[in-house]
Amino acid sequence: MAGLSHGRRRLLLRGRITRTAVGRPAIPRLLEGLLLWLIGWGLLGGLPVWGQTQQQFFSEAWLVRDVRLEGNRSFSDEILRPYIHTTANRRFLGIPGLTWWLWLYELGASGKLGGLLSRALMASGEPPAYYEPAVVQADVERLTLFYRQEGFPRAHVEARLDTLRPGHLRVIFHINEGPPTYLRHVRYEGIETLPPELQRALLAGSRLRHDPPTDLSRQLRARNQRYSELTLLEERQRLMEFLWNAGYAAVTRDSIRAIVIPARPDSFDLIFRIHPGPRFRFGDLKAEVDGPEPDPLFRRDTLWLEPAADTLHPGRLVVTRRQERRLKPSFLARMLRFRPGDWYNRALLLGTRRRLEATGLFSYVRIEPAWRDTMRLPGEAAPRLPHRLTLTTRPRHRMRLETFMLQRNGLLTGSENELGTGVAVTYENANLLGRAETFSLRTAGSISGNFEEGLLTSAQLEITASLVYPYAVRPFGALERWLRLYDARTRLSLSLLTARRDVLRLVIRGRGTARFRLELQHTPTLTSFVDLLDLSLSNPDTLSGFRATFLDEVLRPIEDPVQRAQILDDYTVPQINDVVRYTLQSARFNPLRRERGYAHELSLETGGLLSDLLDRTVFTPGRHEGTLPGLPLFRSGATGNRLLYRPYVRASLDLRRYRPLRSGTVLAGKLQLGAAHPIGQPDVIPFDRRFYSGGANSVRGWPLRGLGPGRLQLTDNLDGTNLLGGEFKLEASLELRQRLLRRVLAADWIGTVFTDAGNVWLGPRNPGPEAGHFRLGRFVQDLGWGGGVGLRLAWEYLIIRLDVAYRLHDPARPEAGLLPDGLHRPTLHFGIGHAF
Repeated sequence: MAGLSHGRRRLLLRGRITRTAVGRPAIPRLLEGLLLWLIGWGLLGGLPVWGQTQQQFFSEAWLVRDVRLEGNRSFSDEILRPYIHTTANRRFLGIPGLTWWLWLYELGASGKLGGLLSRALMASGEPPAYYEPAVVQADVERLTLFYRQEGFPRAHVEARLDTLRPGHLRVIFHINEGPPTYLRHVRYEGIETLPPELQRALLAGSRLRHDPPTDLSRQLRARNQRYSELTLLEERQRLMEFLWNAGYAAVTRDSIRAIVIPARPDSFDLIFRIHPGPRFRFGDLKAEVDGPEPDPLFRRDTLWLEPAADTLHPGRLVVTRRQERRLKPSFLARMLRFRPGDWYNRALLLGTRRRLEATGLFSYVRIEPAWRDTMRLPGEAAPRLPHRLTLTTRPRHRMRLETFMLQRNGLLTGSENELGTGVAVTYENANLLGRAETFSLRTAGSISGNFEEGLLTSAQLEITASLVYPYAVRPFGALERWLRLYDARTRLSLSLLTARRDVLRLVIRGRGTARFRLELQHTPTLTSFVDLLDLSLSNPDTLSGFRATFLDEVLRPIEDPVQRAQILDDYTVPQINDVVRYTLQSARFNPLRRERGYAHELSLETGGLLSDLLDRTVFTPGRHEGTLPGLPLFRSGATGNRLLYRPYVRASLDLRRYRPLRSGTVLAGKLQLGAAHPIGQPDVIPFDRRFYSGGANSVRGWPLRGLGPGRLQLTDNLDGTNLLGGEFKLEASLELRQRLLRRVLAADWIGTVFTDAGNVWLGPRNPGPEAGHFRLGRFVQDLGWGGGVGLRLAWEYLIIRLDVAYRLHDPARPEAGLLPDGLHRPTLHFGIGHAF
């Protein structure tokens, strides 16, 4: 056992290791051992001999440059990597030899840059990955155990060392999988007492691959199902959850046992012995609610709940309130996902607790069965199991003061580099009407500046009031039952905004928005947002110098008088818009980190129809004015105090995907499609519902709204802004993110390489030039294409972004070819958060 550590020799003698997993043992005879030592030292330049560690020959440790897997036919490297703790130093973008993080650590460890900077480099870098025999042996044992748990009882794993050069080696885990074992038949015993429909559902839902079950047998014939302990554990958990949700509340882990019966050397039969116990129905409920009010209030209410469809006896909900006078017992009855008399279903219990917690009213929610109070009612064979609800309410009134940072890039900012700060005061009432309604009133003021235009360029004050119901209000409450919703909310909001934009020489004297929204959550990741009414009124005003400093410049290249009039109306005429919108959103990702997962959104909306109906039938019957009477607060102008509206339909699709390639590397992709069309006499849609392209979150080779429409260049300046927008949009982006430094200045430093392509086009009714219209035969040539590099500083609560982008193809200058501006005119973008 020469060359083996004391602990390894003990394990081998105790029979725990049957074969040498790291190389092969050294020859015990002294002469042959000395000969091998001389060959290894003299002829091979001091390299280690198989089966011996480098500590026996060298004073310095050896570095692991590569870790490989061989012979793993049944499982990919990605599946096996988590079981291997032997690692090599990370390579930048997978390039061999480019160990960026090791270089940083070694530079800091040298101490040449001073103590503080050296410690920072060492903290952000990666220490050398030294070869450790004990870790390698543990990896071998973990891989062997994994294979045997996955049905390979004869699997054998050994680690081999390949010397790359003095001081550097490669660790290879060679796997001899051996023949796998399979399940032949799976039998479920003890389910004879279940109703036939439950027996069929239990067999059909098996996680094991099998042939379709028959009604005459409770045995399944497995189909190419390899033995796997994890799969069997998942099957046992499925059986427990199935029985819990079918009324068998007394099921525990000991109620289900698996018995393995060998059939052939490569296969065996499996028997699940199940003891479901009695089947229960839900019984009465007792709710105990404790509140924060100082008055010693005690009150008990009893509500009779309608019986289940297949029972005769109703149930009771007894609500006891202590120091809580506001909460109404009927609210608790509404939140229940079940009724007394329903078959016991654990999923409904968890759904009730989740909905109560999601209201934000309760700081503590607990639901537990009252086994001692189980009883049988006349005419019912199944006993009823009562439950107890324990609830603690939060204080009703709360005030919150917050400060925030912001980046404005909307339609009326004039710049996307406008950053600012603000302060907000929020008042919340957690139970306004007694049914967990949350009322909030928020007042926020902010100022922002632009690096190019000056220190302070805009100021804004906004007041928002909202009322949120933790359910769908009448007459939409039936949707919760019909659609079997995971959760539902109703949101009413009203906001008032006034703002000053010095860059544009523009004042928004008032913008009001009222919204009535239903939030229907189908699953934890799928939600429908139904805006039954989204009403907005805008009253802009211009300051002295607006025409000279802004309007004349952007209108100079536009010769069409119709378009000039439309732009003038957009910025100077009061407008009204009423929207009905449906949005389907599916998302599973961290909205700050965006390292893995997806976000999909489909939106369909129509606007201005209510205004058009009032115009034609109420205010001016028989004729179409295109405006509605305003209020005295709206200033007089070319249209008096009339409100302009433009009916339209609009659809948009947004698909985003985030895929981790390896530790610290993420590939992100985005695809956006949009189409809009005016209805009635107007030939354009409202300017805030048009599509725009270009900017820090769009095609980054162009400034904010600087691309399109089509191949048009609407301003003399190549970095000018497209005020017309478009009715069609197509954009796609691809971004590779790589973490460069870890925890430097308490942030991760992430480098990116990205490319974007897209544009917007005018619709068929738009009177704009032909070059701006969408044409199927040339839309590929109309796409703006850009690319570049970027840097992100990611803290736990904030991500700061800097991108340097170049135009690779400009549709407005096709004759300029690739890189029309060269590399001397990049577009810089500074923002908060990831680009998408």
